[in-house]
Amino acid sequence: MDSRYGEDARPAIRGWLQENVTGGRDVPNDEPLIDNGVMTSLQTVELVVFLEDTFGIVVEDEEFDEENFGSVEAIARLVESKAA
Repeated sequence: MDSRYGEDARPAIRGWLQENVTGGRDVPNDEPLIDNGVMTSLQTVELVVFLEDTFGIVVEDEEFDEENFGSVEAIARLVESKAA
């Protein structure tokens, strides 16, 4: 895991979303990203690349779903489970 972010992936995920998706708007950890239309499918793919590069993980095709990418909290749990 990238030492800049310590053990908590949430700040990195929120920062990426602010920079690449929301135009600077903060995203609460529990905001529904897919249901609320915050992220497009292309942005989700770009987020996966960011997560893999930043945290040294591999997101498998079967993990690429709303359960794992539905909120910052869900994404962080996925990252933390793979980085452990």
